[in-house]
Amino acid sequence: MKKYIAAVLSLLSVNLFSSCKNNNSLPTALNSKSLLWEISGKQLASPSYFFGTMHLMCAEDAALTETVKALIKDVDQIYLEVDMDNASELLSGIMDLRSKSGQTLHSALSPDDYKKVKDFFEKFQPSIPFSLLETQPPLMISSSLFELLLPCESKNGVEMKIIDEAYKEKKQTKGLETIAFQTSIFDSIPYQDQAKDLVKSIDSLEKNRKAMYEIIQVYKDQDIEKLYKLSASEESGISNYMDLLLFKRNRNWVSQFTEIAKEKSTLFAVGAGHLGGEKGVLQLLKSQGYSVRPLIN
Repeated sequence: MKKYIAAVLSLLSVNLFSSCKNNNSLPTALNSKSLLWEISGKQLASPSYFFGTMHLMCAEDAALTETVKALIKDVDQIYLEVDMDNASELLSGIMDLRSKSGQTLHSALSPDDYKKVKDFFEKFQPSIPFSLLETQPPLMISSSLFELLLPCESKNGVEMKIIDEAYKEKKQTKGLETIAFQTSIFDSIPYQDQAKDLVKSIDSLEKNRKAMYEIIQVYKDQDIEKLYKLSASEESGISNYMDLLLFKRNRNWVSQFTEIAKEKSTLFAVGAGHLGGEKGVLQLLKSQGYSVRPLIN
């Protein structure tokens, strides 16, 4: 459940961080291509940080740089999108995965499309009974395609690497949202639209595979603006629901920022697609008067 729900820097980079930590001045990236951003100014007693993650990758790619590891050690607290290290939260999320609409894929799709979806998942994801899978919102089912497209056996998410590192440093992780809230977003999108998008995703599997490879490469390049544009493109399947899936959540997180980070230096680790764009987290923080700068990562 945790699995569903970037290269290590040289020793010089560790020394750069250590030498700058005491005077609150981490090295600034020469351009805006960074997954790691420092937020300072206004009411903040000390800087806080936003780090862009990818929820699922090949395990060898889901690495943390030494800079991020050092920040995990140095900050007072860590916030993820959801508290993935909370067993009761995860259990509550699992219990809440069933679609609330009362509809099913069997009722929403034509017999041919239903058979196509059923045959696909029984072939490529046999470990999960389709009878259980089809009770979930179709958008949730679609997200599992990402794992099937990855060209590796072992997968991991950047959030899980952060949790592992936080555990080593005896740091607790917290969540900006609950899993129940995230699943409620799925129920805000018409079930019929989700079901049709699921069929479209299966029909466009090779095209989606190429798009996924591009997204992973852009993530490795740390180009958050390009990553946002790819996330918002029509091919992503979410372009009609950007306010629900991205913009509204960005606003909610920024509204929590001051209260969370005012007295405690905080590392916020959220999906990298939330950082860029005019309605992204970084721009929203700038518009509120915070100083925002990219860090060498």
